[in-house]
Amino acid sequence: MTPQERSQLLDSLLEGDIAEADFLRIEAELSVDPEVRQEYYRLLRLDTSLARELSDQEAAPQWPVKWAEEHRAQADSATNPTRVRWVKPLLAMLTIAACSMALIHFTPWRATDPLQQALQPLPSSHQLAASGFGVLSGQTNAEWQSPEISDGSLVPAGIHHLRSGLIHLELFSGVQMVIEGEAIFSVDSPMQVSLIQGRARATVPEPAQGFVLKTNLGDVVDLGTEFTVDSGAEYSQVQVVDGEVELRREGVLMQKLLVGERVGISSDGQVLDQPAAAATELIGPKDFQQALALQQSAKFQVAMDSQSQLQQDSRLVAHYRISGKEDWSRQLDNTATARPLAASDGAIVATRRTADRWGRAAGALDFSPTGSRVRVNVPGEFRGLSMFCWVKINSLDRWYNSLFLTDGHEEQEPHWQIMNDGRMFFSVKRPLRSKGEQQESQQYIFYSEPFWNASLSGKWIMLCTTYDVDQRQVTHYLNGRSIGQEAIPADHVIDSIKIGPASLCNWSEPMYRTDPHFVVRNLNGSLDEFAIFEGVLSGEEIANLFHAGHPYSSSGN
Repeated sequence: MTPQERSQLLDSLLEGDIAEADFLRIEAELSVDPEVRQEYYRLLRLDTSLARELSDQEAAPQWPVKWAEEHRAQADSATNPTRVRWVKPLLAMLTIAACSMALIHFTPWRATDPLQQALQPLPSSHQLAASGFGVLSGQTNAEWQSPEISDGSLVPAGIHHLRSGLIHLELFSGVQMVIEGEAIFSVDSPMQVSLIQGRARATVPEPAQGFVLKTNLGDVVDLGTEFTVDSGAEYSQVQVVDGEVELRREGVLMQKLLVGERVGISSDGQVLDQPAAAATELIGPKDFQQALALQQSAKFQVAMDSQSQLQQDSRLVAHYRISGKEDWSRQLDNTATARPLAASDGAIVATRRTADRWGRAAGALDFSPTGSRVRVNVPGEFRGLSMFCWVKINSLDRWYNSLFLTDGHEEQEPHWQIMNDGRMFFSVKRPLRSKGEQQESQQYIFYSEPFWNASLSGKWIMLCTTYDVDQRQVTHYLNGRSIGQEAIPADHVIDSIKIGPASLCNWSEPMYRTDPHFVVRNLNGSLDEFAIFEGVLSGEEIANLFHAGHPYSSSGN
């Protein structure tokens, strides 16, 4: 996406007149690119300033209630297939947040029954992605009572219940927060978080001064600080790590706190002085990310040990893993060493080096440039087949999005790709049974359930498909879990599969049609590992490969 195109989409979003397809594109950019989030917030502040000049400021405190009512009504109604109905209510809420930053005046907020609220169902996944005001940038030992939020995902609107562990939130305003479970919270806007229960530490940059952390017993209003809050139904505690905050209750200033000061707030509204603490117990965002990096380094070593064992598996035909070295090379080594007749090394064409799932700068290949592919040759014939890869998909902007395609599509050859509606596609072409038979009847396609949507954009995932001749079934997997299984029709069972010349993430010799809509299949995304096995990996083996190889602090990603 060019900077000009990005600006046009952000303008359309602010105007509330954006097509749903365009919204999904800009949403994906917001979820993965901090510069896009900063540009969006800058435009939002400008839009808010202009709106404030033209509107009655006295009416502003009434807008949140109206917005909430409209938003709930829209969540219960059918979504318009071509326009995003919730854009204007969403922008109204953002406008309130920005106005609040200028006015430092907030309406009272109370939770009458926090646990009951936390257990209320959240909107559908599409609506969740549409209403986020920040990104979950990391988590460690996190267990969720509410639906799990994965690393790198937008934090959906609604109340979330973190049973245990730590999470790191990045709001679009620039506010950084670490929240410790057990915690019940909601991200209300880029400038406001409600903490019903739990402990949090917030680091607030200068552009986000006026940020509000709401608790059951009062509001903590930032004046340019870092602070911690321990929130409960009967008692809350606030400590200023750096800078200054205001404590407000029902819009009334109760007390200002300076660096090092710590107070408690009782259920009757009393502010109780607490002994000053030399250091807070809850770590901040910077220390959290450093600890997460150490944890990820340990996981990387586990993954490397797992790959070393994998390379000794006699079923392994091909295993391509980008080295991560910065040197310029157009060869991709096949590291499968236990098989006398294995696949060739790969020839890299037109791809760019990019960061892999571990964050190494040159550990993956980006196939977005036109013509990108890795050319391989896989000799031999195989009774059954298993393939897996680690990919990061930006968008499914092709009709077919290649994972692994043989040249052309000759008899007994497999094709593995993703449709633009988010389904995995796998087929093996059977031989013609008679001279008059139509070619279309040779191909039986095995689809998975739709698995990909904009919330996965820019996120590393492991895909796998197995072709089981003996059990006569095809199974698709996402992140170690089955997402579709289908029996192979008796007249489409291929006992012996051939591959030969083929391409990773593209199609080198298209058949059937020549139009670009059909022919162009390079994956708009990146790949850092790919493997082919003869025979069928079990569900347990595939789950173990994911758990040993994923970079996330929570294996539910």
